[in-house]
Amino acid sequence: MSKIDDIKNKIKNSNRPSIHNELIDSGNGQVDQGPVKREKKKKFEELYTRSTIWIENDILKKIEQTAAGERGEKTRIVNDALKMYLANDWNWIRTFTFLFT
Repeated sequence: MSKIDDIKNKIKNSNRPSIHNELIDSGNGQVDQGPVKREKKKKFEELYTRSTIWIENDILKKIEQTAAGERGEKTRIVNDALKMYLANDWNWIRTFTFLFT
């Protein structure tokens, strides 16, 4: 018998529980059906629409300074500001107006 056959026999005849059985047994005696299928993450283009608007130069400059060149930060700033405006969050609007005037 070769060395490989000896190793295979030791593994087969081992008294220790098989790791495969532990992976298959979910604890309630039922066989695990595999990984749970997750909902596919939506693409950026499915969540956002490009729109061209005119912004005052000084406001754009302050947005760009605040964004500090981080990817997607200008989009986040504008979207957050519009959400607050449309939700009539007047306290935030007063602060925003104060910062940009």
